[in-house]
Amino acid sequence: MTPRLDFTSEAFFRDPPKAIATLRMSGPVVATRFPLVGDVWVTTTHDATAEVLKDSTTFTLRKEDGDVAGLRWWMPRYVKTIANNMLTMDEPDHTRLRSIVDEAFRRRAIVAMEPRIRAIADDLADELFASGSPADLVERYARILPLAVISELLGLPQADRPRFIAWANTMSCS
Repeated sequence: MTPRLDFTSEAFFRDPPKAIATLRMSGPVVATRFPLVGDVWVTTTHDATAEVLKDSTTFTLRKEDGDVAGLRWWMPRYVKTIANNMLTMDEPDHTRLRSIVDEAFRRRAIVAMEPRIRAIADDLADELFASGSPADLVERYARILPLAVISELLGLPQADRPRFIAWANTMSCS
């Protein structure tokens, strides 16, 4: 019997490695259920994941009408808008869109940005307790840091970054 892993449960968040290890013992491709999305197949090994991602003829993230698979009719329109991105594109669209941002995410670009990334992290750490103690590390640091770095990588104008980070943070919490 395939385990039904609840990715939103307290048990999962208490010990994610244990829950994922149990899932992996079930096989390289496991049927499971995600909240809102429903029944999905999850790959549990690198090899299975690589095979699925490279074979867009057999495996697709899109329905025949071009919409993202797994979206439900009752979901808000902004979910469809957010889901319609480079990560949910099949070939050749994925490669075309990836080529646009590829240079920004190359290793040398990230390494060259290390001092700036450290400065962003330090600034966030300095601001963490500005509103008093205790501080929510996830809300005020862990969610903001990657978005701030991505904003920097993509060259988003400084004036637009707080709005982008607030919007992206709201989307990830919805």
